[in-house]
Amino acid sequence: MEALVRFIKKTKQLLAHLEAEFPTDDREEFIETIQGMLNERELILKELPDLGELSQNNKEELRKLEYKLKTLLENHQSKIKQDIKLLSLQKKKSDQYADPYGNFSIDGMYLDKKK
Repeated sequence: MEALVRFIKKTKQLLAHLEAEFPTDDREEFIETIQGMLNERELILKELPDLGELSQNNKEELRKLEYKLKTLLENHQSKIKQDIKLLSLQKKKSDQYADPYGNFSIDGMYLDKKK
């Protein structure tokens, strides 16, 4: 039961960290902290006895915590994906602005040579 208490405590710490506002500038440290906590949870999870032997209350609490954790992680992941998409679009637009004729294909192009 000690491993279960540690697991729940670590999960609640992770949830508290995830519920904090997602930083806009120092994301690497935020993500590394999340990764470290997830790794610690994984080690504690391996120490847990068979989860089928847990009481119904413990199972329900674990289920709620895991659902909330999954939702928060997915929200942060979608924010990161959105920012990556925005960054690649900005890079593409910047490249197009720097060289507006660089990406055009000359196949099938009609050039009028009249003056």
